[in-house]
Amino acid sequence: MILNTPRRALRVRRGAFKLLRRGRNVLCVAASCLLITSGAADALNARLANGQVVTVNSSAELQTTVRLLLANGMRDDARRLVRAFEPGHPDHAVRVAYVDGLAAAAEGNDVEAVRIFRNILAQRPELDLVRVQLVGAMARLDLDDGARAQAERLVAAGVDDKLDGQLSGLLRQLDANRPLTFRGYLSFLPSTNVNNGTDRSTVAIGPVAGVIPDDERRKSGLGIALGGQVAFRHQMTPSNAFIAALDGRVERFPTIDRTNTTGQLSLGVEHRLPRGKALFRLLTGLAHQDGDRTYRYDGLSIETNTRIGDSWRLYFGPEYRQETYDRTRGEDGSTFDLPVQLDRFAGPDSFVRFIAGATFGRKRLDRFSFDEARLGLGYYREMPMGFSGYAEVIAARRTYHDDFPGISDPRRDERLSFGVTVTKRDLVVAGFAPQVSLRATRTRSNAAFHDTTKTDLDIRLVKEF
Repeated sequence: MILNTPRRALRVRRGAFKLLRRGRNVLCVAASCLLITSGAADALNARLANGQVVTVNSSAELQTTVRLLLANGMRDDARRLVRAFEPGHPDHAVRVAYVDGLAAAAEGNDVEAVRIFRNILAQRPELDLVRVQLVGAMARLDLDDGARAQAERLVAAGVDDKLDGQLSGLLRQLDANRPLTFRGYLSFLPSTNVNNGTDRSTVAIGPVAGVIPDDERRKSGLGIALGGQVAFRHQMTPSNAFIAALDGRVERFPTIDRTNTTGQLSLGVEHRLPRGKALFRLLTGLAHQDGDRTYRYDGLSIETNTRIGDSWRLYFGPEYRQETYDRTRGEDGSTFDLPVQLDRFAGPDSFVRFIAGATFGRKRLDRFSFDEARLGLGYYREMPMGFSGYAEVIAARRTYHDDFPGISDPRRDERLSFGVTVTKRDLVVAGFAPQVSLRATRTRSNAAFHDTTKTDLDIRLVKEF
């Protein structure tokens, strides 16, 4: 077999290899889709098989030829061809790496393929076809969490429509392959306010100013959290699955000698919608502080994730809880939460999130009953050098129904929260990548004990990248 790349082929139009980028003709996986007709692909395949001279005049023909070489087991020829074609082109290094990744996958070396595709995306996160190949290689290695995270972003960005639903099918296969799953994490939690204390030194009790005790004042420190989830999934019908999950978390704060534990059991049914899914769940949970139960609840929730148009995703998750507070029985009652998130995807590597919500609490004592409204904005972006970042800001106002003790007015809280999460995608240790989350929250309240300032860090290793 002879491959000929004449000098005129080295001077084809710049940017012709933009096939890797998002566009109308992007993301075809089969050779017959790659910007030439299936008949032309068959003819080219015949010439390769007969050892005839093949002239590559454009990047579209380059990619088609590479695909056919790989399909015929001629991986070294594919590598040599891509290295010889337009070595001065700005995308030459990306082309070479991409073909090396395809060749590694064709050889069954998906570990190397994942490494190569991740390295490409670390510098060029806008290359959707590379992300598609990464999903396939990760799925073959049973790296289900990472494959799911990438595939869900591709689906939400409309890429799956160009692949005839292949990614949606992969997500269903991932669910079927793992009926029982376990996820765990270990986090370090530096905080400027480990006890949710106030910066104020006095509190008004009618006309008298009282001194706030030291144990109610803000304290900084380092916490450690250990958490996990065990989940079971049983596919009852093609559209419906039974899901049971047990979640737990333990937090330890040596500075204040406090241990917090929380747990939740949920049972539900997931229903697949034409463009998303809905999850109906029954919930029960509790919380302990230093071994004593402080909180218990039973409830239900309905979570929906739905695609709207080509690049929008809507999340709506109303949840109702019937609650018991063991230390403050006046707070016993119900809470109804209505969170809404609307994501606008520019591609799998970025989206803008519009955040809204309302929460209503109806308690045994009206001074604990409240209404809350919130609005926010978030932005996710994968950047060069292997960094991913998500930032959000949320403003909320909560008003209570009856006078708060000591101030002769209902309590009012105004909360402003800013959060940012950064993941280093190309620094992988045993399948995990480091992630750092920071959240700063300022709550202004006319009730002194609830007027707080807090900045938290969460440092952990994650697999969803």
